[in-house]
Amino acid sequence: MLRTDEQLIQEYISVGFIAKHCGVSNTTVLRWISAGQLPAFRLPGGHYRIGREDLSEFLDKYGMSTDSKTHESYV
Repeated sequence: MLRTDEQLIQEYISVGFIAKHCGVSNTTVLRWISAGQLPAFRLPGGHYRIGREDLSEFLDKYGMSTDSKTHESYV
């Protein structure tokens, strides 16, 4: 079954969205990506996107605490 563009977009999260919900700066999220702690890919325009599953694994691995409502909103 083929996925629609909208479904694919919803599977990936922006750096800014993660920063906001983790309570850190965009620069911090970019450092996590540069250090290889948070897997991401770069769009042709230079922006990064992070898979929902990768974010969930990152949060669990590094003990990032989020309330269940926030965690569910992006995982």
